[in-house]
Amino acid sequence: MQLLFCRQMNRFRSRICAQVRLRTGIRTLLLMCLSGMAVAATEDQASLSQKLQDAVPAGVRLVVAEQSDQFSIPWKISGLGANAPYNITFANFNGGPAVLEALVAGAVDVGFIGEAPLPIALAAGVKDLKVIAAIANPGSPGNIFLVAQPGSGIQKASDLAGKTIAYPPGTGRHMILSGILHSAGLDIRKDIRNVALAGSEVAPTFASRSVDAAIVLGQQLFRLGSPPIIEDGTGHNWGLNVLVTRQSVLDDPDKVRALADLTRRAVQVLNWQQRHAAQWINASYVKQQGLTYEQGKYLYDKSGLGTYYPIENRLRQVYQQIADGLYETGALQKKVTVDPFLDARFNDIVVAQNRLDGMVPKPLANDRHAVIASQGAQTPATDAKADVAPIALARPALAAP
Repeated sequence: MQLLFCRQMNRFRSRICAQVRLRTGIRTLLLMCLSGMAVAATEDQASLSQKLQDAVPAGVRLVVAEQSDQFSIPWKISGLGANAPYNITFANFNGGPAVLEALVAGAVDVGFIGEAPLPIALAAGVKDLKVIAAIANPGSPGNIFLVAQPGSGIQKASDLAGKTIAYPPGTGRHMILSGILHSAGLDIRKDIRNVALAGSEVAPTFASRSVDAAIVLGQQLFRLGSPPIIEDGTGHNWGLNVLVTRQSVLDDPDKVRALADLTRRAVQVLNWQQRHAAQWINASYVKQQGLTYEQGKYLYDKSGLGTYYPIENRLRQVYQQIADGLYETGALQKKVTVDPFLDARFNDIVVAQNRLDGMVPKPLANDRHAVIASQGAQTPATDAKADVAPIALARPALAAP
């Protein structure tokens, strides 16, 4: 027994030492790449990308979960995913909860989700999750809208008491709906009639007039015609999207090296989208979602894309505020602590790639919530007003069916 115990301890020490060497190696690579301020940015870029790429051994595979092709589209059209030193496969899912389910089941290695699914999963007892990178878009409505049936008499959020509202549980839309109702003095758990649906079923259910209201995405808004908008996601949402994996994936040194390269490319891809807005609108909103260019530009201009931030104290505070807000507004049944599930090992890569791309993230401060005034108007900088009537926006013409 003693011999067996000693062997197990030796294997444990070896694994810990390997993980320490891996983290130290990645940090050393970054320091080597970024030293010498006189070096041209293009040379820095080539050095950083090449060293991370060369660190990945042959034969590594990554399965990346996404939603609505939102990562694979720019990965491909930008050309920045070319020559990745691993076999990458993209898997599409309908909503963050489905991504986490596949991740926990081992069907994918890493995936993109919004800000609400992780705290909700933690409250449900899921533990084998680690966030390794984060995008934030503070002040954005997140292209999420709470709409009411035309002619329903619903003029403000407080009018939704006792009404049927369709939403996808465990998602960012769930979180935003909870926040809107809370601001109007309503509790999502007891003051409305919940109609919990899969994300793809919310808009069709609203279109059939089976519910009084629904929380919908921007592209769904156009498909529905011109329903009155009660409120949008501004101030109830940080525009946080995270790259999440399993601890068991992080225990594999080869996978970690691949994730280091993937993280750098993901930052570069998002920064490319910022500089090529028209190309991104055409590829995503027009070709993939079937909207007109004008509709896509309207949604892009309203919400933007966000930026990658290092997982530092301020972002940790923000994520905990999100989790606390989910509990306070009734979307969570118990409080959770997010910090143990945030892994900062790739922070230097995020900072380095942003610097090379000339991208400076704006301060993480969320704007106060306000109802949309009009398509072209600025969002008022006043407090949220529960007594403001809904606005029917003047929108670009709908695409032909």
